[in-house]
Amino acid sequence: MGVVALSEAEKRFIVAGASKNVRADGRQQRELRDVEIACGVIAQATGSARVRIGSTDVIVGVKAEIGTPDVETPSIGAVEFSVECSPLASPKFRGRGGDELSAELASAIEKSFGVGMSGEAGTGTGAVDLASLCILPGKSCWVLYVDALVLDLDGSVVDAISVACRAALEDAKIPKVEIQGEGDDQDFELDEDNVTQIDVGRVPLSLSAGLLGSSVILDLTGSEEEASTAVVSVSTNAQGDICGVSKMRGDGIAPALLIDMIGVAKKALQQRHDKVSAWLAERTTTMSD
Repeated sequence: MGVVALSEAEKRFIVAGASKNVRADGRQQRELRDVEIACGVIAQATGSARVRIGSTDVIVGVKAEIGTPDVETPSIGAVEFSVECSPLASPKFRGRGGDELSAELASAIEKSFGVGMSGEAGTGTGAVDLASLCILPGKSCWVLYVDALVLDLDGSVVDAISVACRAALEDAKIPKVEIQGEGDDQDFELDEDNVTQIDVGRVPLSLSAGLLGSSVILDLTGSEEEASTAVVSVSTNAQGDICGVSKMRGDGIAPALLIDMIGVAKKALQQRHDKVSAWLAERTTTMSD
């Protein structure tokens, strides 16, 4: 997914530095960049967040709309993802290049959240409890549209999108629903003065792991992605469960090496979960004071 054109000499320089545990931005192999989060950046959205990791800059908006449940799953709601790459972020995003990367990023996020995002339908075991989005079984449910826009790119864009999704879902406020009537005559009314929030306790975060020579590094910059022979995105929830692994670029990876890359990323992801959770908890406390 690298978008920075590098000469072979530049690639060798980056690989040599990684082998000595020194990266161009001063970090060590497994050191992560700071994450900057701002919530409530889109006034008309149900929830929104802007996240920066290095120069990678993304905005995610969540829009809650009332829809009809799927016939096969009448008692759960739905969440749908889309990703758009701004042509201003990179010349490679103009035309089909941006469309292809958008599809790849959306697929990686969807995979990390799980097929349908419900785990076993209605059990609440997935990233988002879709059963909590049901209003009237078989008739009405909430559908959450999660739309991401990539404004600038400096590597690890899936990482940034995943944090922004988590923050935007936490920021989302859905009107409470009052059920009226009984049986087939049931209907509902929205209480705009009272809202509920989405449980984001199992929402995953992603982290990129790349292979520079024989060195495994985390949270790659754009130049490091271009110099890597392979990059994978690993996703876990706060409970430490692996939610998805997506190969983002490069050649095939030996199974033993892939397991090592996943293990390294999983350990570092717990630190990022703790930091993001602490920031969001502090924000919630400040807002309630």
